[in-house]
Amino acid sequence: MENQNARASEEKMGKRRKSISIKSICTNIVLCSLLAVFTQCASSQNTEKTAPVKVKEPYFQKWNSSIEEGGSGFLVYLPIEESSNIQLEYAYFKGKKIKLERKAREAVYVGKYVNRAKKKGYKMHVDPKKEYGNEFPESPEKIPYELKGNECVIEYTKNNKKEHFRLDNLPEKKVEGVPMQIRQ
Repeated sequence: MENQNARASEEKMGKRRKSISIKSICTNIVLCSLLAVFTQCASSQNTEKTAPVKVKEPYFQKWNSSIEEGGSGFLVYLPIEESSNIQLEYAYFKGKKIKLERKAREAVYVGKYVNRAKKKGYKMHVDPKKEYGNEFPESPEKIPYELKGNECVIEYTKNNKKEHFRLDNLPEKKVEGVPMQIRQ
């Protein structure tokens, strides 16, 4: 009789273990799925496909400084038709967040991204105390969009509300090189 009771309780425990493990597996799968869905939704911002203002022939242009400390980078040009209630704020392009500024008396917004020239003079030493004074390198700001190729997202303000629209292809305009003149 005791063997039967022991066997019956072992069978119940075995069923419980199986049901608990199946329940926990299903729960974990559901939680992981929900987490993936919410993470995806949080990472994708709502962007409009059509711009609320007509952007006429936008482009970007790479540049290099002629002096070593000057760095390099690119400029984003967004010529628009006049619009009084829209203010372009930022361009998200090439993994960078670029502040846009409107040119005075023109309907053109320009954003400038600068790759700073690498600073020289880091003190490297076995004794960390002797490296005092070295500055930490700047870490790039992560943008909230996954952009491919020359895609660009523009953040703008309309009626005190921030919104976004996407430009599928921002073409590159080559810089015409102008040789420097030597002083005599």
